[in-house]
Amino acid sequence: MPTYPRRATAVALLASLCLVTACAAPEAPSLSADDTVKAAQLLLTDRCLTRQGLTPPRPGRREADAEEQSRVSEALFGTGRAELSLTLPGGPEVRQHTDGCLAQAQQRLYGDQERWFRASTTVNNLKSRAPAGERTAYRELRAHAVRTARTILRSASEKGTNR
Repeated sequence: MPTYPRRATAVALLASLCLVTACAAPEAPSLSADDTVKAAQLLLTDRCLTRQGLTPPRPGRREADAEEQSRVSEALFGTGRAELSLTLPGGPEVRQHTDGCLAQAQQRLYGDQERWFRASTTVNNLKSRAPAGERTAYRELRAHAVRTARTILRSASEKGTNR
């Protein structure tokens, strides 16, 4: 199975965010809405990987062998045929799995992974040219994710389970 270096880099960046903020309580003034969602997503994906007996990747940690990297990547991003897809104007197709730890985290944070995939893919790629309905869905789902992330991080902080 191929590894996904760009995804590994993204995970490492999210991991460093959590290390720097120590997955701080969301009411900490230094945590923006974006960072709050990223920290909660990292916490959720770490827990998912750990439940599967895998070690979440971290910057500065010894790099896992190719087999372990493949298992982590598959657990994190899903396997097989991508269940979600969207063809953008001009033809590019964007696809995403629904069976990995990241998908589970998105479902929990946004409440509807498929709707979030469509809205975020459209808005992030088309910017101001995105249909108004998709921009509205994006804002609604993003607000839901921020509220949910604050609850998740607050609970983890109170229980002392930031990792």
